[in-house]
Amino acid sequence: MIIIFGGVAYASDRAGAAITAVPVPGDSSVPRVPREFRAAWVATVANINWPSKPGLPVAQQQQEAIALLDFLQAHHFNAVIFQVRPQADALYQSALEPWSYFLTGTQGKAPQPFYDPLQFWIDAAHARGLELHVWLNPYRAHHVSGGPVTERSLVKTKPELVVKLKEGYWWFDPSLKATQDHGVKVVMDIVKRYNIDGVHFDDYFYPYPSYNGDEDFPDSLSWAQYQKSGGTLSRGDWRRQSVNTFIHRLYTEIKKEKKYVKFGISPFGIWRPGYPESVTGFDQYDQLYADARLWLNKGWIDYFSPQLYWPIRRLEQSFPVLLGWWASENIQHRHIWPGINVGRDTSVTNTTEVINQIMVDRGIQPRSSGVIHWSISSVTRNPALANALVDGPYKKPALVPSSPWLDALAPAAPRVSLIQQADGVTVQWRHMNNNDVFHWVAYYQYGTSWSYKIMNQADRSLLLNIQENGRALQRVAVTAVDRSGNESPVSEVPLNKVVILPRSSWQAADPKPYKQHTPVRITVHHEGGKVLAETASAATRLKNIQTWCMGPDRKWTDIPYHYLIAPDGTVYEGRNPLTVGETNTEYDPTGHLLICFLGNYEQQAFTPHLQQVLTRLIAQLCKQYQLSPETLSTHRDHSKITGCPGKNIYPWFQNGSIKARVKKILKTQTATATAAKAL
Repeated sequence: MIIIFGGVAYASDRAGAAITAVPVPGDSSVPRVPREFRAAWVATVANINWPSKPGLPVAQQQQEAIALLDFLQAHHFNAVIFQVRPQADALYQSALEPWSYFLTGTQGKAPQPFYDPLQFWIDAAHARGLELHVWLNPYRAHHVSGGPVTERSLVKTKPELVVKLKEGYWWFDPSLKATQDHGVKVVMDIVKRYNIDGVHFDDYFYPYPSYNGDEDFPDSLSWAQYQKSGGTLSRGDWRRQSVNTFIHRLYTEIKKEKKYVKFGISPFGIWRPGYPESVTGFDQYDQLYADARLWLNKGWIDYFSPQLYWPIRRLEQSFPVLLGWWASENIQHRHIWPGINVGRDTSVTNTTEVINQIMVDRGIQPRSSGVIHWSISSVTRNPALANALVDGPYKKPALVPSSPWLDALAPAAPRVSLIQQADGVTVQWRHMNNNDVFHWVAYYQYGTSWSYKIMNQADRSLLLNIQENGRALQRVAVTAVDRSGNESPVSEVPLNKVVILPRSSWQAADPKPYKQHTPVRITVHHEGGKVLAETASAATRLKNIQTWCMGPDRKWTDIPYHYLIAPDGTVYEGRNPLTVGETNTEYDPTGHLLICFLGNYEQQAFTPHLQQVLTRLIAQLCKQYQLSPETLSTHRDHSKITGCPGKNIYPWFQNGSIKARVKKILKTQTATATAAKAL
């Protein structure tokens, strides 16, 4: 049986244990979680970030990894870019390339006791709500810090694919199809076997000239073969075409296998000098043979992270000028999440620069903001920056922006149920297709303030306090988020009962004895004092009212009203409902349950939220004391000399709207209970 209540559809649980929300269109009044990509690179080459040195015991490697991931979680990052292939070797179990020297100290040697570092990082990252992107260097065969070239090295096993550079590096020849074939095979092996969220390349395509003593890349043999086969491109265009072919092929292969796995590239921050006009510097197009603008223009990537490692005020390489230019080239509307790195020192200047760059990025790209920090150590070893991030732009957790070109279909809304206790509410949820969920977002409202918590795929419940900072829990909703960042419609379940904060919440004094009564009707009043803002302390106001009422001038026995509603919707327990109220009225309040609004009754805005709180409270009291909604009235209905409960609230009673809403709630609750018993 399906019942509509408060704009939400409900059905009895098959087990008959609870009433749960079923998917309906989302409630636009629930504010959604912010979106921003917040990532850091974790470099393994030369043991820059992890592990701290080769050959550490496995337990220490894992402890260091957990410490980094805990740091990212605590500082509200949502992604980690983890280097798994620093020099044609592997920080994961691979049949294609040897175990990394940077892991065990010997290339080809597995960790002992055995574990798979990549799987460990994936599991630990996902448990902390972080995406994990594998970072590979596509063409570097051996790094100068990578220990001796062993017999397991691809320098030895595939010598026909590599060349040696004058500074001691070995490099794959990007023009060779066999190089491309091997590179694609390595990437796709990871994509197929591991539950990763992205594949990431940095700026190393053809090597920087300094790696070869500022001489040209030594590919004369392959260049001669190309010319002999009838090739007509210039040498530069031929090199760029080789890289372009590899990038396009890899993007296509990834999408065939797992469309949701994002492909990202972090090229050198300048495409060419003069683009835009004020920019000078290194020419990656002509030196690295990386036509990065083409890849962005063609949409061969899902996110682009140009390394904009310059400050805002550097005229020749200004961060916002370059970011604006790259954004103008984003004709396929992919994500642009720049890499940032303004220095390793811990000065206030550097901290301010990082914060400013994040804010500039938000301003230039409001629909898909985000940055990648080079590297994680720049943050972990800079407490001032770390604190500035989590106290500033990263103060609230964020979801990764969605990628609609990969998947624009949001998951179904989850089914949500509540178990309400005296001091807390347990929110539980489930989904018809768990494979379509990567995160859950639990939204909850105290007073009029909304908060949220981003939960992980394995989570199925959340315990919320009945009150926070003196404000009652008002609403709870849950959504599901898929791997591409699409968020489902909202599933909201009303609390089983309106939360009524006890007298202890406003430090009430003990009441004096007063005459008893049996409630037979409900009457709504308005306190009518000074204006009380939503952000003001209603608890203090209540305490002051009671003190005045029980003072020597008044000598009443307690606060006058039985229930009091603050401007933010929090309901407070006042006088014992089985005692008669003491109010400034010309009618006898015996038998009346008195509900009172706090604040100036001529200025009180009767918001939809307050309307909902009031009608649900009245319905709850009707059931508790077996009262008919026909008994509902206001102070003005019993007096000719008052405007209480005010010009904004009274018309809702005068036209019968409140009474009709209460009847609808009671009817729905009755039907729901009947349906539950039937099952």
